[in-house]
Amino acid sequence: MNQYVRSPKDKISMNGGEGMSKGKVRRIIESEEPIFQDRVVHEVLLMILEPFFEARFSSKSHGFRPGRNPHTVIRTIRSNFAGYLWFMKGDVSEMLDHVDVDVVMNCLQKVVKDRKVLGLIESSLKFSDKRVLKRVVEKHGNDNGLGTKRRIEREKRNKTKKKILSDDEPKPDPYWLRTFYSFAPKEAAKVPSYGYCGVLSPLLANVCLNELDRFMETKIVEYFSPCKDDSIWKESIEDGCHNPAWPEFVPSSGKEKTRKMDYIRYGGHFLIGIRGPREDAVKMRKEIIDFCDRVFGVRLDNSKLEIEHISRGIQFLDHIICRRVIYPTLRYTGSGGSIVSKKGVGTLLSVSASLEQCIRQFRRLAFVKGDKDPEPLPCNPMLYSSQSHSNSQMNKFLETMADWYKYADNRKKAVGFCAYVIRSSLAKLYAARYRLKSRAKVYSIASRDLSHPLSESSNNSAPEYSDLLRMGLVDAIEGVQFSRMSLIPSCDYTPFPRNWIPNHEQVLQEYIRLQDPKFFCGLHRSIKREGLTLPQDEISEAVWDFKTLGAWRSKYENKREADDGLQKLDSQT
Repeated sequence: MNQYVRSPKDKISMNGGEGMSKGKVRRIIESEEPIFQDRVVHEVLLMILEPFFEARFSSKSHGFRPGRNPHTVIRTIRSNFAGYLWFMKGDVSEMLDHVDVDVVMNCLQKVVKDRKVLGLIESSLKFSDKRVLKRVVEKHGNDNGLGTKRRIEREKRNKTKKKILSDDEPKPDPYWLRTFYSFAPKEAAKVPSYGYCGVLSPLLANVCLNELDRFMETKIVEYFSPCKDDSIWKESIEDGCHNPAWPEFVPSSGKEKTRKMDYIRYGGHFLIGIRGPREDAVKMRKEIIDFCDRVFGVRLDNSKLEIEHISRGIQFLDHIICRRVIYPTLRYTGSGGSIVSKKGVGTLLSVSASLEQCIRQFRRLAFVKGDKDPEPLPCNPMLYSSQSHSNSQMNKFLETMADWYKYADNRKKAVGFCAYVIRSSLAKLYAARYRLKSRAKVYSIASRDLSHPLSESSNNSAPEYSDLLRMGLVDAIEGVQFSRMSLIPSCDYTPFPRNWIPNHEQVLQEYIRLQDPKFFCGLHRSIKREGLTLPQDEISEAVWDFKTLGAWRSKYENKREADDGLQKLDSQT
C-alpha cells in the first residue's frame, strides 16, 4: 500500500523495512490533500485536456486561462463596453466551491469521449463528495472521549511551523508578494477547488461555466437591433467608433435607437452591458436565473445579479467603470469652403482605480488607520530587517502595484497614494528603530526616498557606510520608488483589438480546422488548382529521385539537364 501513497520526499528506513505506519497511510488517504500519485495523474490530465478545451472555450471568458488575465478584461471593457447605459454584475462564485458531479460529467461528455479519462475525473469528484460527507458527520456527531483528545493534539502538532526547511521543500513567499496577494480583488481571490481534482479544478470550472458563456453569446445576437439613424452600431455588432487614440469615445448626438448587449466573465463573476431600457436588463436577469437553476442547479437571487446605471459607477476587479461627458471642438469644411468650428458633445468610458478599496486593503493590513484622512502606521513586520532589505521589498511591492493599475485612468494618483503610504510607513519604522523623533528627522537624514543610510549610534569610531559597502559587508540601499509624481508612469491607452485572441489559441483553432475532412480536402484541391506543391509531395519526390537517379531532379528544369548532371557526377568520380 505504501508504494501507492509515498512521495519522493518521504524518507525510507535504512533497514529496508516499510517507512510508513498504517495510521499515517490512513491519515494521508483521508486528508484534504490528494496523494502524490493523484497529483501526477491530474497534471497529466491537465496537459492533455487544456489544449483541447482552450480552442473551444468562449472568447468572453478570461479567468484561469493561459494568455488571459485581469488586464485583458479591463482592456476589453475599455474598448468594447462604451455606449452601454445599464450594467449587470453577476456572481456565480458558489460554483467554484462545490458543483454537482453530474453537472461536470454532462459538460465533459459533450466533448470528451474517452471513457478512461471520464472515469478518472468522475472517481476524483465522487471521492471528494464522500470525504465532505464524512467530515460533516464527524463534525456533528458525538465524539467524546480519548479519540477527541488525540485528534486535538494531532491538529496542534500539525499547526506548528517548522523553523528549518529542507532543500526540496517549497520556500514561503516573500513579504512583498504576500502583501500584494492581500490586494487581490474578490473576483480573482477565489480559486476553484473540487476536492481531489487538484490543478484540474480551474479547467473543470471553466468547462461548466462555458455553458453560460455560450448561452450569453446567443442572447447577444438575439438582442441586437440596429438602426441606421444611430450614431454607432448602424448595421452590425462589430460596428462602432473605435478611435485608436480614444477607443472608448462614443458621440452622444443622434437618436440612440440601437439595442445592443455585451458580456464578459472572469472566474465566477461576470459583467453585462446593455444599451436599452432597464426593463430589458430585468428580463435578462430572469433568464439567467432560470438558466443557472436549470443547467447548474444553482439558485440565484437579485442580490447576486445587481443592475446599476453607468452614471453611478460599477466596480469590477477593483476598478470603477463610469462615464464622463466631454465637449470636443469639431472642425469641418462648410458648403462655401470655409472652416466651421462647432462644439460637440460626447462621452468617455472611464476605467479608474478604486481608491476606497485600496485604503480598505491597507487598513486591513495595518498600514493605515482611518477612512477619510488615513494616517500611515509603522511597518512592523519589517522591524528586524535591514534598511536595504526593507526598501527593496517595498520597491517590488510598488512596482507590482504600478503594473496592476497600468490601465487605470487615475494610475498616477493611485500609485502615488500607495507610494506615500509605504514611504511614510517605512519612515515611522525607521524612526522607532533608530530612535529618531519623527518622520521629518528621518527624511532629513535619509532624504525623501530613504536612500541614505541611517546609523543606530553616533559613535565616531564606527566605520563609514561607504567603506563597508566597498568591502561588501553591507548591501546597497535602494531608494523607495515613485517618491515624486513625475516618476510615476501614466496610463497605458494602447488600443485593444476587438476580437483579440492569444497566439496559442489561434494555432489551436487552425489545428481544429485542419481536422475537419471537408476543410482539408477543399484546401488540398485549392493548392492543386493554384499549381502549388505540398511539402510532403516534395519530400517523397526527392526520396524517389535519390533512390532511382542518385540526384534531385527538381533542381533541374527538365530530364535532359538531370541526365547531364548525372554524367558530370560520373565523370568526377
